[in-house]
Amino acid sequence: MRPSLIPSVLFLALLLLLPNAMAAAQLGQPLIPFKGTDLNGQPYDLQASIGSKPVMIIFWASWCPTCRTEVPKVNQLAEKYRAKGMEFVAVNIGVNDSVERAQAFARKTGMTYPAYFDGSGTIAEKYRLQGVPTIIVADKHGIIRFRNFTVPNISEANFTALMAD
Repeated sequence: MRPSLIPSVLFLALLLLLPNAMAAAQLGQPLIPFKGTDLNGQPYDLQASIGSKPVMIIFWASWCPTCRTEVPKVNQLAEKYRAKGMEFVAVNIGVNDSVERAQAFARKTGMTYPAYFDGSGTIAEKYRLQGVPTIIVADKHGIIRFRNFTVPNISEANFTALMAD
């Protein structure tokens, strides 16, 4: 194993050992708002979307091969549902990564949605991540309806349910 991967592996191993009782932001619970500046210098505030539109949050890292394969799937969903009111936002977890590597990853994979660098790990900690990628989908009220390690298939019926009052 390359020495540069050791901190990442240790971080992910520790997260996997956390007891489930400490898990936060699970199904049926509300999104935890965050704000910051994306990799292109644009401001973002998740709170502005909660209560008005469904949200997909994609937690990722530039060194994660599975994250790379998930980007085209998210791009397809964003192309289909962004115009209908769904928000898509990516959060680089910052572990064993840099802003420059995150920017290069976003460019190389053709990410079509805003991406943020969580260098302090604050957002990842609030969401109690157990690995990357982690995909979270919340309805328009900000209630989490999906949390997993793969991008979900969102049908028109699923989207309608996410938009329901």
